[in-house]
Amino acid sequence: MSLFYRSQDPVPVFGSRLAASPFTRTSVALTNAYADTYKEIKVGGYSKMNLDILYTMGAAETANTIEFKIEGSPDGTNWYALANESNSGAVSTLLARNWTFTGTNAAAATISIGIDVFYKYVKISVQETGVAANAGTIYAEATLSGA
Repeated sequence: MSLFYRSQDPVPVFGSRLAASPFTRTSVALTNAYADTYKEIKVGGYSKMNLDILYTMGAAETANTIEFKIEGSPDGTNWYALANESNSGAVSTLLARNWTFTGTNAAAATISIGIDVFYKYVKISVQETGVAANAGTIYAEATLSGA
């Protein structure tokens, strides 16, 4: 049995799309700094967020990656990193959670990531690493699901 969500709302994160059939996605250029490419989204009242990403590596580039982080906030001003937990013996170690995705050499690649939402706001930040000469682009859309 699957969950029923009364509402599943798409939210553009990076880039834009036209509602033509088939729809056209427009990506944005990436940089090597989280501060350059981020989006804050009000998610209060939703319980799940799925992030669909289309990453296109720059021409003639190989083995580049995008790194992104998602932070939560109760007020849209103070941001807190999502946590990753590892256990050893009876000790839990918490680290700030970041995701790394390796693209397809000089081509487009996709990934989809779902997370539980416990926050009023989230901030999604992305940066590209490994660029020799040609920066890549990103299109991302979040689907917010809730009652």
